[in-house]
Amino acid sequence: MKRSEQKPSPKCEGSKSNGPNRKQDAQENKRRPASAKSKPETKKTHEPSTSKQEKQPVECEKKKSPAQTANKKQADKCEKEKSSSTPVEKKHTDKNEKQKPAAKKSDKKQTEKSEKQKFPVTSLDRKYTDKSEKQKPPFKTLDKKPTDKCVKEKSQSTSLDKETAKDTAPVNTILKERLSGHQDKCKLSMEEVSPAARAINSFINEFIKELKEISSLNWSSFKSGSYYDKTKNCHPDEFDIMFYPILSVEVNFDDMKIPGFYKVKMVSPRVPELEHVLDKDRYIVPDKFKKYVFGLFDRVLGPDGIRQGRRTKRKPTLNPCSPAYTVYYDAFPGKSPIDIDLVPSFYIDGWPPGKIARKINPSWISIDDVVNKAMISYDVVCKTCPEGGADKDLLFRLSFSRTEKMLVKHANSADKLNFKKNAFRFIKLCVQDLKDKHPRKVKKFCSYHIKQFMFTQYDTWPTRESEEVRIQRCLIGELIKTLSLETPTILNYIIINDNVIRYVPSDEIAVIVKGLQEKVKLLH
Repeated sequence: MKRSEQKPSPKCEGSKSNGPNRKQDAQENKRRPASAKSKPETKKTHEPSTSKQEKQPVECEKKKSPAQTANKKQADKCEKEKSSSTPVEKKHTDKNEKQKPAAKKSDKKQTEKSEKQKFPVTSLDRKYTDKSEKQKPPFKTLDKKPTDKCVKEKSQSTSLDKETAKDTAPVNTILKERLSGHQDKCKLSMEEVSPAARAINSFINEFIKELKEISSLNWSSFKSGSYYDKTKNCHPDEFDIMFYPILSVEVNFDDMKIPGFYKVKMVSPRVPELEHVLDKDRYIVPDKFKKYVFGLFDRVLGPDGIRQGRRTKRKPTLNPCSPAYTVYYDAFPGKSPIDIDLVPSFYIDGWPPGKIARKINPSWISIDDVVNKAMISYDVVCKTCPEGGADKDLLFRLSFSRTEKMLVKHANSADKLNFKKNAFRFIKLCVQDLKDKHPRKVKKFCSYHIKQFMFTQYDTWPTRESEEVRIQRCLIGELIKTLSLETPTILNYIIINDNVIRYVPSDEIAVIVKGLQEKVKLLH
């Protein structure tokens, strides 16, 4: 009986250890691609097609190269962004998904191209440039001209009337008494005022008389300052006197580079005494004129001058740019000396052009003809211009002391509350306290700056009855906001585009703001 042939079982076939083709099969397996090797296993599984798609990425993930893994992370990131994208963003993302192998390079090129063309940054582009944006300086398109922006913002001050109406903080008896106490501190003692006024009048009369004897010019004087406009605080111990020769001069307004500073030309016929202070075009050189007049002042107050001169001592000049010759006048033995600023100047009839000085028309002055008289003249003083320029050494500073004196003096004429000048004096007192507390830090900010600020506030003064406490704390709040601007700005009430505090150091302004914030707490 013939023995039947038996086929080897799969077990025997798979477990062959010796056979003629073992080496050949191993070499052939090495040559096969990975997909071919896994095919038999795939056929054995008999799983649904969905299971195949789920498991295959898991297996492939293990075999992916680092580059493929990075691409997957980038794809996952894009997938997360898809959920919050707008339709336009989604469309753009889908397009990028199709070009995924080159997405990284194309995105980089696209970002660089956008940067070169300076296209505006949109919400779509920002997602692809966030990384590079972190390495860039802050975007400053909106801050291109911060100074101009701040000046425009403050060209029309916030209405004090509206600010006061919005102030709903209570005003009680304690606050009223506190403000009243500060106002009493501001008041001048009549026992001091009359003797001081007589002493200063006598000083000026003797001074002019002696000045005319040693000079061929016809000299006159003008009393300015807080004592004469009734806003002086505490003691009548400071006076400002302007001295000027009666001559014909004209201001050259052609050069408008620096607001408030202009050249002045001698128009009067030949004046031998002042020929040495003129340049070849007959423009007056401020520094030469100031030094010459200061020399005359030295002679008037010297041993051979007026008898009051024996009781004067010249204050050391700390600021060479100042136009004033300052003396301490010991008018009353045993009491503090009086501080007198003697300022050489030129008087000019008329009013500057509208492009230089605005024509004022304050509604807060009700006395007939006061405003018209306030605009009939002005002066120029030898204040050194702090900015550079071709004709810097020929520039005088415009002075409207005559106009300002009349405005302040009659400020309460249309005010039922009669509080404008008191408010001005209160703020001056607050700043003076800061000067006394920080003498090395608060030097340049002065009552002139406060005066310009107050004129603007008077234009929007409350028209209805209101508590003085409420008005005062709103005033200080407005001053704090003004000084806290990126470019602190107090515009001159008369001179166009003249920021009067542009030369005050920022650290000094910071001290003043902090001090005022403490002061305003007293009224809350």
